[in-house]
Amino acid sequence: MIEDETADRIIGTIRKLMKDFKMEPYNEDTGRGVLRHVLVRRGWATGQYLVALVCATSVLPAKNNFLRALLKLHPEVTTVVLNVNRRHTSMVLGDEEHVLYGPGVIEDELCGLTFRISASSFYQVNPVQTEKLYGTALEYAGLTGNETVWDLYCGIGTISLFLAQNAKKVYG
Repeated sequence: MIEDETADRIIGTIRKLMKDFKMEPYNEDTGRGVLRHVLVRRGWATGQYLVALVCATSVLPAKNNFLRALLKLHPEVTTVVLNVNRRHTSMVLGDEEHVLYGPGVIEDELCGLTFRISASSFYQVNPVQTEKLYGTALEYAGLTGNETVWDLYCGIGTISLFLAQNAKKVYG
């Protein structure tokens, strides 16, 4: 129900482009191939899309032509990053990242706040329900403006920043 149809189409295009550019998918068993994963993030309020190509190497074959073809078919993509994961593990993202197109992040709005989201950011996937959940949490917390709130699993700080509007101090 929360699957984004545009993200699905972007992934489908990338699968086709992989064949067109003879880009071998990564095989975890053999350690061969280039493209390990594709991550697509959407800024629900902004309509911006981030595409992260997770590769086993920092070299993307036919990078410029690949990007040109992708962006021609999907002008809604505002940024593309190459995430490099050389580890022989099932972890999706690696520590190395290169911006191939755009600013490397997208923006979204949640609970009246604007967030910059990277490929590795932890961000809620259903902002409509998230706003309802946060509103309920705020109601139950009964904040008066004098409290110190600790957000022990804050990710990029969506809960922390939302609660900070009604608390004396927040630590994430």
